[in-house]
Amino acid sequence: MSAAPLAILAAAVFGGADFLGGIATREAPVWRVTFLAHSVGAVLICLAWLFLGGDWTLGAVGWGVAGGFAGTGGLVLLLDALATGRFQLVSPLSAVTGAVVPVLFGLVVDDRPTTLGIVGLLLTPPAVWLLASGSGNGDEPFDKLPLVKAVAAGVGFGMFFIALDQTPEGAGVVPLVAARLSSVPFLGIVAMLSTGALLPARRRDAAMGSGALDILGNGLFLAATRTGSLAVIGALVALYPGSNAVLARTFLGERLLPLQRVGFGLSLLAAALLSI
Repeated sequence: MSAAPLAILAAAVFGGADFLGGIATREAPVWRVTFLAHSVGAVLICLAWLFLGGDWTLGAVGWGVAGGFAGTGGLVLLLDALATGRFQLVSPLSAVTGAVVPVLFGLVVDDRPTTLGIVGLLLTPPAVWLLASGSGNGDEPFDKLPLVKAVAAGVGFGMFFIALDQTPEGAGVVPLVAARLSSVPFLGIVAMLSTGALLPARRRDAAMGSGALDILGNGLFLAATRTGSLAVIGALVALYPGSNAVLARTFLGERLLPLQRVGFGLSLLAAALLSI
């Protein structure tokens, strides 16, 4: 499978991971949810390494650890923002920010995309922003702090994607193993020191599912970077709020507004142009 389809599939998976994580953090401290999610991801990626392998080099481990802490910080901030903010605003805002960082980096150090690809890149920010348009009630006040956290989360995700792109060709899934094995102990300590309610049993499945989907999305992204441009892949992965919005509509009854439907259309067009 080529880079573009892998990136699009990663976007769909990331959207599902964020949706489940956001659901879980609405009833439990974000640190405990993230710890459980990352623990599940660590187990799964270690099992994957037994079958897929990879070289344990300094570059693979070093970039994996660096990216792991950046991504962990981003995930904690995003889940915290989702716990108090609107899914359809927080998720796209973090996606836009997360796309800008690797896209700009990729344009500087990587091959430039085609003319149509550049058009796709330009369509991506308005597409994901339109997905976030409105809340269903224009008079409803909202806290701006989750938006700040969403932007900071996007920066963390962007740095994580850049770190994965720097890993050696023969690293396989080793960078993801290093990322999870370095972040889980840190999260475990913070989770034990955090205060608040324990994670309810009915939300544990959501947190575990979030962790499984998150590590799968990371694996798909890593595979995409082996054959494609980071600028293009970063833009495609930024379309993950689309699947998040579909899940919110299906399971939470959140309606898509007209502008959000336009955003879906632009998302599909951007994906098609970036895939050429």
